[in-house]
Amino acid sequence: MAEDFFRRIENPNDIRRRVLESSKEIIQNLKSYQKILKIREQKSEKIKELKLRLKEINIFLDKLKDEFPTELISKFEEEKKKKEKPSRKKKGQKGKKTSKKQAVKKKIIEPSELTKLESALSSIESKLKTLS
Repeated sequence: MAEDFFRRIENPNDIRRRVLESSKEIIQNLKSYQKILKIREQKSEKIKELKLRLKEINIFLDKLKDEFPTELISKFEEEKKKKEKPSRKKKGQKGKKTSKKQAVKKKIIEPSELTKLESALSSIESKLKTLS
């Protein structure tokens, strides 16, 4: 049969403290990584939403162009070209308001991984306090 080998550990509390501190750092890194993933997801959702709105705007523009007489459109384009030449140096500001529905969706969705990591972090911190 296999023989059992035992090795004495000098300062076991110190070693346990270092292991717990390293676990704490790992959990904090995982927590920040989860936040980054959440931000990336939100970014992709916003991009999809903007693309959808852009398509809607283009559809409305096409409908509007169909409704107007071609003479008015050509006059408008000429005026637009004249105005664009001197005003190209200035940049316009864009602003966007978030709808209430989107704010409610953000509040409802809870990142389960993040909460798990926070609870693990608090338990490690409590163990560290008992060792000190």
